[in-house]
Amino acid sequence: MRIPLIYKRIGNFLGSLLLSLCCFFGAYQALTLSSYDIDQINNYSGKVIEAGIMNKNNSVAGRGSFKSDIFFIKIQGLNQILATYNSSNSYSYFEENIKVGDEITVYYLESKDTIKPNLNLFQIEKNYKIILNTKEFQNKEILGGLIGFFGGIILLGLGLYQDKKYWGKNEK
Repeated sequence: MRIPLIYKRIGNFLGSLLLSLCCFFGAYQALTLSSYDIDQINNYSGKVIEAGIMNKNNSVAGRGSFKSDIFFIKIQGLNQILATYNSSNSYSYFEENIKVGDEITVYYLESKDTIKPNLNLFQIEKNYKIILNTKEFQNKEILGGLIGFFGGIILLGLGLYQDKKYWGKNEK
């Protein structure tokens, strides 16, 4: 059975449109997250009961997965596991400055899932010293948003480029 060309073209266009919309939606979420002010998010002060580096499994399209290291903090009385990701996987600064028993203040967005690490950790303060700055988190989100935005444009452009070879031709 042969699929008519018009259905192939429609399928290619809709697939391209759907994937680009996913990229645009992800970019919108990342850019929205980067625009939060520290006064608009939750903060909590408490004693660190556990801190360290853990592996986080990330799935890719349900087919495969890769592991990345994250630095996590559990605070007494808080039902969230807060975490931060560093692309260089260098967490020695956090390990030196955050120890079990330390009193810290964290600024974060609440997560519904209390079992998985919450990566929406904006800022960490200890004795009025900023250990994790809000600007670092916001810069990571802006970069992710821009990558998603340009990825969406590229996918949409590829879909139109693929269809361009049929423009102006008479279909049968």
